[in-house]
Amino acid sequence: MNRNFFNALNGCGFMLLAALCGCTSGNINNDIRKANNNFRYLDTVNTAEPIRIPVGLTPLVFSKEFEIPAQGVKDSRAAILGKYVDIRPPQKLIPLDSNVVTFNDGDLSQVWFYPDEYGKTLTPNELFSVLIRFLNMNNIDIESIDPVNNFVQTDWYEGTEFATPYNTADMAESALIYRQKYLFRLIKNSQNIPGIAVQITDNIIERPSGEELSTGLNRFEPARFSALMANRFMQSYHQQQLNIHAKTTQNLEITIGRDNNELPCWMINAPFDETYAVLTELMIDYDIRISEYSSTAGEIKIDYSELDPEDWEKHDTEPWAIDSGKYTFKIGVYDEKSTITLYDKNNQPLSSGIITRMYSGFSISLANQFEKHRKTVNHK
Repeated sequence: MNRNFFNALNGCGFMLLAALCGCTSGNINNDIRKANNNFRYLDTVNTAEPIRIPVGLTPLVFSKEFEIPAQGVKDSRAAILGKYVDIRPPQKLIPLDSNVVTFNDGDLSQVWFYPDEYGKTLTPNELFSVLIRFLNMNNIDIESIDPVNNFVQTDWYEGTEFATPYNTADMAESALIYRQKYLFRLIKNSQNIPGIAVQITDNIIERPSGEELSTGLNRFEPARFSALMANRFMQSYHQQQLNIHAKTTQNLEITIGRDNNELPCWMINAPFDETYAVLTELMIDYDIRISEYSSTAGEIKIDYSELDPEDWEKHDTEPWAIDSGKYTFKIGVYDEKSTITLYDKNNQPLSSGIITRMYSGFSISLANQFEKHRKTVNHK
C-alpha cells in the first residue's frame, strides 16, 4: 500500500464519520427518522364479538388478578405511533485510531486511549490539552474546570440535532436549535489507562424564532447526544495526531547526489547521528541481518535477502530493486547534509544507475523510518 493510497483512506475515514454522524446538514433527516411501512393498522376499529364455547366444554372464567394497571406516560414522545416514531438506532461510537477504545455506560460515552503503535500513552496533561484544543476549535466555551474531580463543564453551546454547530444555513431551513451543556471528565481505569467520559448535562430546544419547546429530549436522546459529542472529540484527536505526525517529516528531503569522494549517494537533510540511528533501526525493523557496524566510522554491514511481496506491503513501501547479497552502508556528511553511500561485498561503490533504480523504494522506506524515529523520540 503506497502513501497516497493511505492518505486517501484517511480522507475516506473523515467522510464516513461525517456521513454516520449526519454532519452534512443541521436539518432533520426524515429518511432516517421515520418508519416506512403500512400503517393501516392504526385505522383498526375495536369490535366486540361474543366468545362461542363448544358444547361440552367448561365455560371460561375471567380474572383481574394479573391485570396491568394503567400508567400515565411521562415522556410525551414515548406514546407516538406509526410514521411519527423515531426509529433511529442508538448512536454508534466511532474511533478513528487503533489505540482508541470506546464504551457506552448509560448516558455516558467513554473514550479510552491505550498506547499507540509506538508504545506511547497519553499523560493526563496531554489528554487535557487535546480536550482544550477541541473545545477551542469548535468555539465551545468553558463554564468551569474542577482540577480536583478532573472535569470540564462547558457553557451553553448552540448546535443541531447532530451536535454540530448551528449556522445560518440551519436557520434558513428553520432547523431546531439545541442549546446544550456537556461535562467532560478525565478518568482512568484499573490498568491506569487514561480516558474521557462525555455526558450531556443540560438541554433546551428552541425554534429559530426563540420559542422554546416544552417536550425536551426523550429518554434515549441524552445517550445519543453524548455519543455524538464523543465522536466529534475522537475526530478532533485523530486530526491532531495527523498534524503532529505530518510535522515530523515535512522538512525531510531525500535526494540523489555525490558524497565527499564524488561517489553516487543518497543525501538527507538530517544530522549524522540521527541518520545512522534511523538506518540501523530500518535494518532491524525489516529483519535484515546486520553483520557488523561502527557508529564511529559510520558503517553498517548487512546480509541482505530480498523480502517477500507481502513484507514490502506491510512496510508500506516498494522493493529496493537490488539483488540479495552482502552490502555496506557508509554514512558521511557533505554540505551540511548526511550522505549514504552503498558498497558491494568487494567494497566497491554501487553505480549511479543502481542508486537511481533503488531511489523509489529505498527513499520511501527511509522517510517512513525517519517519521517513526522522530515520533518515538518526541514522545519520550
